[in-house]
Amino acid sequence: MRKRTQWILLSIVILLIVLLGLHRFYLYIHEDTWRAEREAIQQAKQETDLVQGDEVWKSVWDEVTWVVQGEDESGRKMMVWLREGQDPEVRLLSEGKSENQVRAIIKQTLPGIQVVRLLPGIYNNQLVWQLFYKQKDHHYYRFFSFTTGEPLPEVFTLPNR
Repeated sequence: MRKRTQWILLSIVILLIVLLGLHRFYLYIHEDTWRAEREAIQQAKQETDLVQGDEVWKSVWDEVTWVVQGEDESGRKMMVWLREGQDPEVRLLSEGKSENQVRAIIKQTLPGIQVVRLLPGIYNNQLVWQLFYKQKDHHYYRFFSFTTGEPLPEVFTLPNR
């Protein structure tokens, strides 16, 4: 009976060590991303009227763009596009389409697709929502204007393997 108790305790200790190691590994893997997001929020706060950052996206198309959504001192929702070496682009959310509004437009204009990812970005120097989706066996990229929600004419198809 005593040997059995020792094995159970040893198994529990080993399991706890493995779980702690997995937790530390998870934190280590995501640390750089979380730091970059915090830096983007801080930059947006320093360079604009943003006082609270709620959500952060990293968009990579022609160049890396960080987009921060938050509120100004008046509580108005705003979005800030940050590109390296350029002044931030600031828009009130009321001047454009929110993520939920764009999702509704997508559902209406592209029924039957599977949305993989939707994030704000910049395409051809225009503020956009970047849609990555799957339709049947193909994956596509499509852009929607941030201001109007209208789909841009270009559609990019990823080749099948």
